[in-house]
Amino acid sequence: MEIIAKLGSLLGLSFICGVNLYATVAVVGLCLKHGLVQGLPPELSVLANDAVIFVALFLYIVEFVIDKIPGLDTLWDTLHTVIRPLGGALIAVLQVGEGSPALEVIAIMIGASLASAAHLTKAGTRILVQLSPEPFSNMALSFGEDIFTVVYGYLALAYPRWMFFITLALTAAVVLFLPLLFRAVSMGVRALGHRLFSAFGGRWSEKPEMELTCAVDSAFENVREDGEGILWAGKAFAFRIPGVPRYAPVRMILSDRAVTVFFHRFFQMRHRRLNRAEVTRAALYPGKLVAVCAFHNAGTRWTVGVYRAVARTLPALWFPRNTS
Repeated sequence: MEIIAKLGSLLGLSFICGVNLYATVAVVGLCLKHGLVQGLPPELSVLANDAVIFVALFLYIVEFVIDKIPGLDTLWDTLHTVIRPLGGALIAVLQVGEGSPALEVIAIMIGASLASAAHLTKAGTRILVQLSPEPFSNMALSFGEDIFTVVYGYLALAYPRWMFFITLALTAAVVLFLPLLFRAVSMGVRALGHRLFSAFGGRWSEKPEMELTCAVDSAFENVREDGEGILWAGKAFAFRIPGVPRYAPVRMILSDRAVTVFFHRFFQMRHRRLNRAEVTRAALYPGKLVAVCAFHNAGTRWTVGVYRAVARTLPALWFPRNTS
């Protein structure tokens, strides 16, 4: 059971470093300084140094403020893509104590991997939340992360055996959802880049989007009806389309007959099509980075994301209230 306790502390602290490194260091330092936990490796006592605690608390306050501001929090997370895994590796190797060089290398790899997984989860979740047009969920999530870090860090020190199994379960859940998070982060980065680029050029406000690759154009010819005309075609993201992975990049075509999306899966181009006659209502919802197109019918609801700058070019036949 002693090895489980040591692993519980190592895994738990390394994992939570990926969420908030500075709060974790401050919690460990304060717990050691005031004797709230016992039996930790003496190498960790360096974190109880007053200077270390002061710097950790100062940086935590800086992160606390920045983390509540949409946009700046994404930039902060981007800057910490390397810092947090390094912090997780450092915390892990300190807990090994006077181990063999091989054991220290293993601890570094485990600590960095756990912190990276937690960091990607946090960053991906933040990007998803920022796609929402309302401003409060980002701040609420940030407060929740702060509380979660402090509680998780203390429990990893005080109840390491329990935290061994909890951290393994959380890590398994993160690995299970990594493909979804990867697509979400990729979408967010593309949307942010598109918004920054469009701020320096106005072509999207002057003419509708008509981006058709040769492969999509050929595939559309196989499904289009006689006389069907294309009104709009461009890049989009699948939020909720039956049979399409969430946040996957797609090509959407809006015609006078249907909405058709093309996507790749298992190295093959596939498509989904919803006839306009089956759509009871189409609505466009603005967002910070991505606008959401919703297509309602009697049985389901498709939601597709398009770049914010491109949303104004969507055809009025589908979205009468669109101010294109």
